[in-house]
This record gives sequence, C-alpha cells and structure tokens, in this order.
Amino acid sequence: MLRFLASVLDQMDLALEHIQKGSIHDARFGLMLTDNVVELVLHQIAKDQHERLKAYRHLAEKYQHTKELEEAMGRSFEAKLRFARIEGQVTDEQSRTIAIMHLFRNELYHLGVQYESIVQDLALFYFSTACGFLGEFKIRGFSYTWGIELPERSRKYFTRRGDYSPAEIGDFPKACRTLDAACGHDKSKTIASLVDHMEEVIRDCDTSLDTIPDAIYDNQRMTRDEAAVECQAWPLAFTPEARAFAKKRGWHGKTTFEFVEWLRQNYPLKFKKDPIPSWRRQAKRLRSNGNPHKALETYQSFMTVTLPMRDALWEASMQIEAEIDRLIDARRGN
Repeated sequence: MLRFLASVLDQMDLALEHIQKGSIHDARFGLMLTDNVVELVLHQIAKDQHERLKAYRHLAEKYQHTKELEEAMGRSFEAKLRFARIEGQVTDEQSRTIAIMHLFRNELYHLGVQYESIVQDLALFYFSTACGFLGEFKIRGFSYTWGIELPERSRKYFTRRGDYSPAEIGDFPKACRTLDAACGHDKSKTIASLVDHMEEVIRDCDTSLDTIPDAIYDNQRMTRDEAAVECQAWPLAFTPEARAFAKKRGWHGKTTFEFVEWLRQNYPLKFKKDPIPSWRRQAKRLRSNGNPHKALETYQSFMTVTLPMRDALWEASMQIEAEIDRLIDARRGN
C-alpha cells in the first residue's frame, strides 16, 4: 500500500508543478495527471473491498453490492466512481465534479478540445477537489519495508520512522492537505472563469442569430424568433428521428421545403424562440453562485443542453456568410 500511496503523491506533485506553470498545455497535462490519479484511487477502493470479501467469506455472503463491485473492477470510470460513492469514500458533491472533470479530460485528450480560457482554472479546481477526495481515502494496511525505495517526489511527504505508528498513517492525508494548500485554488475565480466563458459563448450565438434574419427569403426578413426555429428545423429535416416522427403522425408531403415547414409547426423543438435572453439570465444567476461545484454542474449542463442549438446557429450563419462571399465574388466577376 505504501508504494501505491507514494505513487499517488508522486503524480499529484508532478501535476501541481505543471498546473502552476500557467500555460495552457501544462494545465491540460496537469488536469490529465490529476484525473489519472483519481481513477487509480477509485480502482484501489474497489480492489481493497474485493480482496477483503475474498478473504472473509462470511462478509461476502452478506454483502449487498456484489454487482456494483464487479463492475467497478472493470474498466468503466463511471462504475468505479459509483462504487466509491456506495462505499462512502466520495461525497455526492465530489462525485459530480469528478464525473464532469473526467468528461473534460476525455475531450482534452481524445478530441483536442482545449477550453483555452478556462483550462487553467479547471485544472486547479480539479486538483483541489482531488486532494479533498484523496485525503479521505481509507488506507488498508500501512508499513515500511526495509530498504524500500519511494519515488523521489513523494519522499518529502513521508516521515520514514520505520515503525507502525499512527503518525505514519497520517502522512498521506497530511500530504493531500499540503498539496491542496499549495495549489491555492480560488473558488470565486473558478466561478468567474466559467461565467466569462459561458457569456463569450452566448455572445457568439447572439452574433450568429443576428446574421440569419438579415438573409432575405422570398423578399421577407425573418425575426430572431423565426430564425431560431428555422436553424433547428432545417438540419432536423435530414435526420432519421424527424422522419420517424413525421411518419408516425401521418405526414405525406413531398418536398424538403414542405417537410421543414411541417417540422416548424409540429416537432417539439427545444427552442421555440430566440434563446439568448434566457441564456443571459442563466449566466447572470451563475455569477452569483458561491459554490464552484454547483457552478461547474450548471455550466456543464448549459453547454450540453445548448450544444445542438449552438451548432445549428453556427452552421446557419456560416452558410449565409459563404453565400454572401459567393455573391460578392460573382459581382466582381471572379
């Protein structure tokens, strides 16, 4: 167990070093390292319980979460996190934040999405949250073996007196508190960073929604409410979901234009009018939130729920800009 704990501190120390450098790529690396440590400890929680039940059959016979334990011993991060929550080794608040941060980590690693304006604050917040979680990890067995070599970064966190005293067991949670204090996470700064990015996203959407009504269709200018419906209905018209919906309700039209018009009138679109005023109110409420865990949850929910609409607005505005460029080129004779 000591080697495992030393490895955890070794990685956390390295993560903090990179986060404190302040660059985007260092923050990304620090966030990924933090997430890796969290996953290792989540797996260890399941592993410890698995070995305990294997050693004491009478406990295994009465254990009520065998299925969840088996799932946690696999590769699923969500299953490991769920089991740690069952075991009472992570709070609901920590669990929600860890789950969201793991999603960010996957996007940073697999999709190359960087969140340049907020990645530094996200990395600090995740690091601080991880320190709180790690500091409450229930250590099963802790001792020094003669001649054991600990990772260099972790050595400063252990007393190494060579006995089994409670002070040695306390070295690990103490180290987590030390690391947390060293990161200097500022709750208000994290919340402000999330709101600033949310407002930036809303401004971009507002600009896109301004562009769409300026386009002329049959010599008629759309309102912003109509444009919001329009940019949802057109991409929807080419999806299997929309066609299945229409078929179930007996639509027998022929042209795409007719289908789009039918969808405008009948499909349960997410946004029936200009969503920008509502989004701005959400951002304003978020700025007054004093809990970074709740702020992150609200921010992530907003970004997830609004993503299809934001993509539709961006696509529609890009098509209009491309058409404008084409007309300009045609007028110039290019």
